[in-house]
Amino acid sequence: MSQKMIVGIILLVLNVPFGWFGAAICAYYGKKYNKKFYYFLSVLVYALSWLMLAVGIYLCGKDYAKIVFENYISKYIYPVTIACLIIFGIIFVIKKIKNRNKEV
Repeated sequence: MSQKMIVGIILLVLNVPFGWFGAAICAYYGKKYNKKFYYFLSVLVYALSWLMLAVGIYLCGKDYAKIVFENYISKYIYPVTIACLIIFGIIFVIKKIKNRNKEV
């Protein structure tokens, strides 16, 4: 395996968590601080994750990227990322409910 292929694999594996978590964190700060800059940054981070995907596919090659997606990303990265986002969402809602109850 060449260094180019290894970098491509790393980009493929990291693009999903980077895009989803990065966008979610930026949106959270946008809501928390009421700043539109964070919403713009959220879109930018998500777009950058697509660029990471394209560069990763280019560096690995289409056939090898398909193997990485089928055997690793779709089986492990997607479910773990979705589960983490759901858990963080639930924690966020619980905190919001507790804060609302304290105000009343």
